[in-house]
Order: sequence, then structure tokens, then C-alpha cells
Amino acid sequence: MASAPRPLPWILFGAFGTAALLGLGFWLDPVWWLMWLAPIPMLTAVPRLGFWAALLTAEAAWLGGTARIWAYLADSLETPPAFVIASAAVLTGLYTAATLLYRLLIRRGRHWTAFFAFPAGVVAVEYAGSLINADAGGEWWSLAYTQAGQTAILQLASVTGVWGITYLLTALPTAAATILAPGSEPRRGLGIAGVAAACLAAALVWGVARPADQGPTIRAGALALPAHADSLRIDTEEGEELFADYTRHIENIGARNDLDVLVLSEKIFHVTAEETGPYLDRWSDLAVRARIDLVLGLALDVGGDTYNAAVWIPSNGHQPATYFKQHLVPGLEDWMTASDTGPASIPGVGGGWSMTVCKDLDHAATMAEYGDEDFGLVLAPALDFGVDGWWHSRVAVTRGVEQGFSLVRAGQMGLMTVSDASGTVLAEDERFVVAEVPTGPVGTIYDRFGNWFLMPVIAALLGAVVLALVPRRDAERRVAPSTRTETDAP
Repeated sequence: MASAPRPLPWILFGAFGTAALLGLGFWLDPVWWLMWLAPIPMLTAVPRLGFWAALLTAEAAWLGGTARIWAYLADSLETPPAFVIASAAVLTGLYTAATLLYRLLIRRGRHWTAFFAFPAGVVAVEYAGSLINADAGGEWWSLAYTQAGQTAILQLASVTGVWGITYLLTALPTAAATILAPGSEPRRGLGIAGVAAACLAAALVWGVARPADQGPTIRAGALALPAHADSLRIDTEEGEELFADYTRHIENIGARNDLDVLVLSEKIFHVTAEETGPYLDRWSDLAVRARIDLVLGLALDVGGDTYNAAVWIPSNGHQPATYFKQHLVPGLEDWMTASDTGPASIPGVGGGWSMTVCKDLDHAATMAEYGDEDFGLVLAPALDFGVDGWWHSRVAVTRGVEQGFSLVRAGQMGLMTVSDASGTVLAEDERFVVAEVPTGPVGTIYDRFGNWFLMPVIAALLGAVVLALVPRRDAERRVAPSTRTETDAP
């Protein structure tokens, strides 16, 4: 009789191995290539463990690997602790369920189904999270953004949104674990490896060949000067000093550079309804003197409410245009009012331009309106929280790939980022950048068909659940002798 394997080494390998890789790979400044390995220890371990040991391994791996993100939400964003705890519990539970489904399928001898099921389960968890947290987070939470610096992979977002990138990112390590799983056969392993390699090759070919001609270019910049706080009152000494600093910098930029548009950061000043007209006139005079169109982030009082606004101030002295932020940060922006007016069109070279504000770029459905209206350039005041500068800018860059627009984004405590419709970062710095940026829109499959990729993913997941509940007659004979423990269950 074959001796039962010791579970502790597999528990430690699966839990700590994946938690360590995930903790470094799924982070605000990720080690991107680790994500292509992260699930392997966990997926290798769980088919070799009893149910309760596998449950513990999966929960420890997912919770440990995402712990830094939860800490960031609680600390930097001041998210209520109850919300963080509940969200961590729900997402960890769902990720664990996807892992246990993989385990059960392997133990049923359904290796092909397991190979497709685990990536589908991870995508389904991300989608469920975007629905549960639709107002506050949108599509902010996704493994896909860890690959935002890899332009060839990022092009997949123009077809499938972030869902296809997450699927590919988890499918390759799933293939490796499935080939190594108990009961795996050489011919089946070769087939799984071939499908995984073909998917990666197809994504890379599309990433290299994707047409993204955006036509004419302009010189665009982003600027954020140091400030002790956001939403400074303009009638205070500190507010006047900061306005004077911006005036000097913008006049100097106008004298040195042939700059067409300059984006400033989010809610720099708080302006009352009575102050709005005269104050915007001061900025309009500055735009005319510098010969630069400006986009200014303000907290504006309008009709008894305070809105988080992006204000377009043209250099020809014409009337400003205003966009109000639609998705506010829970807790930190509870004193403001969300808008539902949609994007604001502004005139520009090469087609329509528009504005948005920071967190609105976390929401794929909101930004789909920009793709529908064929905006080729989006100008975005933003704030950020220091540690999340890379991550939040890359979430925004990914929206540009999905909807086919260039982006100029100014993150006050993050990064100044200029990118094109392929997600190529044309310029980036902590305080000031200038770049030649194309302004024409690029049509994308994702803009036209939306979340179409979720349909086959959810169908595959539901099919896998059904097959997992139906044991194969030869599964126990092929898998059980080398893997079962005395307390084991399928």
C-alpha cells in the first residue's frame, strides 16, 4: 500500500510560494514577470492535498499575496476598515473557490477542463469584484495592470479589455501546473502546452501588428507643483502663493516651449460660486499670455454643491468648458457631489478632445462613452497617493488602449504621464513632462463589442462546475493512490 504523502511541505510550498510571488507581482509597482509564475506553487500543491489542507493553502496564498493591497486601501485611501475586511474576505473566498474547482477537476481526471477553468474563475472573480464595488472601484482591481508596461501584451485590452489579459496571464502558469499534476499524461500535457503557447503567440502577434495610426500630433504637457494640501482656498495666503508659483512656471513654459496644451493636477484650489467668474478670468489671462491651452483641476461650488471639476481654459480667451467628476473616492471625497453628465467635448487638432478626472479612468463603462464619441485625446487632472503613482497611471493608460485614445494625465502626488492609444508612455516624470502626442481616435474591438469576452469565459466556468460534479470512473484509480490522505475528500 502506498504511503500517504506528508501534507505540510505541500501546504508551505503552495501557500508561501504563491503568496510571495503574488505579493511582489500584484503590487502598486509590480515585478511584472513574477505574475507569470505566481499561481504555480499553489496549483501544484492543492491536487496533492486533502480538502481542508487545500482550502487552507489556497486561502493563505490569496490573502497573503494581496495583503499589501488591502493595507494600501486602508492606509493611503483611508477606506473604512469594515469595508476592507469584508472585501478581502469576499475576494479571497471567491479566488479560493476557483482554486478548489481546479483541484477537484484534476482529481476527477479532467485536466483539460481544469486548464480552462482556473483562468476563467480568476476572470470571473475580477468581474464580480467590479460589480460588487461598481461605484467605488470599477475595474481598478485586476491582475492585468501588472502587465501595463509590456506594450505587446497590453494590446490585448483593445480586443478583450482587461479580462483577456488576466485570462492569458493565469492560463500559462495553469498549463505548467496541470502538466505537473497527478494523473497527467504526456500526450495531454503536450496538447495543453501547445494551446497555451498558441494563445501567447497570438497575443504577441496582435500586440506587434495592431494598427494604431492616430494622425496629427501636438505638443502636450502635464505639470503639478508641490502643495501642502489639495483644495486650497483661493482667498488664503497659501492659495495666492501657489497661484503665483503656477503663474511663473506657466509663463516660463510658454516662453521656452511651443506647447499646445498643459494639464494641471486635480482640485488644486477650492473656489466658491461667487469667486468662480473672476478667478477663471485670471487663469484665462494667464493662458492668453502664455499662448497655452490649460486644463485646471478645481473644487467648484455650484448651486450649493461642491464638484470635482476639470476646467478647459483656451488660450484664445474664449469661454471655458467644464467637466465634473463622476466617481468620487469613498470617505475622502464624501464632501463633494458626483456628476452624471458624461464627457465634455472640447475643440482640438486631429479630432475631438475631452476631459476626465482621476478616478473616472478606473471605470471602463464610463470611459466607453469616450470611445463611443471618438475622442482621440483625453486630458485628465489627477491626484493619487504617492505609493500608487505607477499603478493608477497604468490603469488610466489601459483605458486609452481599450477605447483608442491618447492620454495626458497629471497626478499631483503621483506621476505626470503622456501616452498614446497603444499604451506607449511617451513621457513621464514626477513634476513636469512634455511630449509629442497623437490626437486621432483609433477604433477598437473592445469599444465596439464591450465585455464580449466574458461570455465564453463564464460559459467555460459553468461547464467546468458541471463536469466537476460528475466523477469519472477511472479518476480515483489514476489519481488517488499517490495523493489521498486519511482525512481526504474529493
